[in-house]
Amino acid sequence: MSGWVRPLDASACGVESPVAAPVRHNQEVRWRRLILLAVLLVVGASLISALEPRDRTSVSSDPAIQAAAAAPPAPVVEASMPAEKDVRARVGDVVRLLVRAPSADVVQLANLGIEGPVDSNQPAQLVFVANQPGRFRVRLRDAGETIGTLRVTS
Repeated sequence: MSGWVRPLDASACGVESPVAAPVRHNQEVRWRRLILLAVLLVVGASLISALEPRDRTSVSSDPAIQAAAAAPPAPVVEASMPAEKDVRARVGDVVRLLVRAPSADVVQLANLGIEGPVDSNQPAQLVFVANQPGRFRVRLRDAGETIGTLRVTS
């Protein structure tokens, strides 16, 4: 042999030639393409929706919401308790009570269903709309003490 190298025959060694095997397409490529198409459609729809002009001047068709939006704001009655005098408000007023107590307790307006925690370091702030006329006691629940009265007139 004079320097010439004879190519090895793969079939003679019992090994299949990689070239002889048929080339199969990757089946996952189709699914990847479908997923990519779906993602592009979602992104495109999101962009179109975001760029669409919106009518921001429309008001809800609910008459109660329209009446509340058109009505002037309700008067606010502010008071601190304990108080020597009755706190007076009218039906529809916003009542803001700042209640102080010597120890931890719960301040209540039982007939109105309003209550809140109070402490010597943290006064209670009760904010509500006076929605019914009457005379309502402001009490410290645990102490059993009345610290003021709220009078609501119509």
